[in-house]
Amino acid sequence: MSKITRNPRPHKPLREPALRQLTKDQLIAITSDGPRTTARWQAAVMRAIGELMQYGDAAREENQDLRIPFAKALHDLYAGRKSDAELTEMVLLMLEVETAPLLGNEPQAGAVSGNDAP
Repeated sequence: MSKITRNPRPHKPLREPALRQLTKDQLIAITSDGPRTTARWQAAVMRAIGELMQYGDAAREENQDLRIPFAKALHDLYAGRKSDAELTEMVLLMLEVETAPLLGNEPQAGAVSGNDAP
């Protein structure tokens, strides 16, 4: 019978390195109101959306998910220099930063999201 692990080791948090990288690369600016996306990020997302819209399926409403153009924009910007785990964390962080004002939340630089809370 196999042993069941009751308290798995927490996986190494990638949030802080992702935040530092995105800030360093001027995709996020830390303001007095918390992190905000920059014009450079918004332009990268618009380029990604433009490319994705060339495919008929991507233009359909049911296929519109912010994670897709965010992932494409980050993949294009970091072309092979970041691991899948790093890119995934960046996508989730950018999604949180972009949607926080819409949800009435103010993201905190380096804060733990609801999914990461112990």
